[in-house]
Amino acid sequence: KEIDITEINVGCISKEDVNSLISDIFGMPQHLTRSFSDIVYKKTGGNAFFVILFLQSLWDEESLLFSLDSNTWKWDTDALDSREMFDDVGLLMAEKIRQLPLGCQHAIKMLACVGSKCDELILRLFMREGDGSEEPSTKRRKHNIDGNDQLLMLDFAVEEGLLKKDGNDQL
Repeated sequence: KEIDITEINVGCISKEDVNSLISDIFGMPQHLTRSFSDIVYKKTGGNAFFVILFLQSLWDEESLLFSLDSNTWKWDTDALDSREMFDDVGLLMAEKIRQLPLGCQHAIKMLACVGSKCDELILRLFMREGDGSEEPSTKRRKHNIDGNDQLLMLDFAVEEGLLKKDGNDQL
């Protein structure tokens, strides 16, 4: 059976569009987000995917904060400007995976062995309780979770957008 395939080329967005996007996300006028969006544009080259991931990583690392006192977003321009940004999606994804709890990393490795879609029961066959669930004390994120259930660890990857659940029992 033949299937028509439509190829869509998505280019980078302009510096003005990055500022407009950030202004909309922050709910702030564009003139107040200009310095921040200039840095984001410089770090991401206007790649919309990288813009969103960069903003998420800034939020995760608490480099981007919402101030309840002033009811506005705050950031350190110098710290952001000196921050390293990956220019390869694979490296960026690898870095996101390295920031997950070790138990989640182990579960992702097991899932990768069985393909792009897997039934939860099949995945349980590959996993052993407790494998890879220890977390280093230097972990940036704190997760309150019992490391015994490896499948529950995959919820962290779903939260980060690295995995997608397809129903109740498929990943």
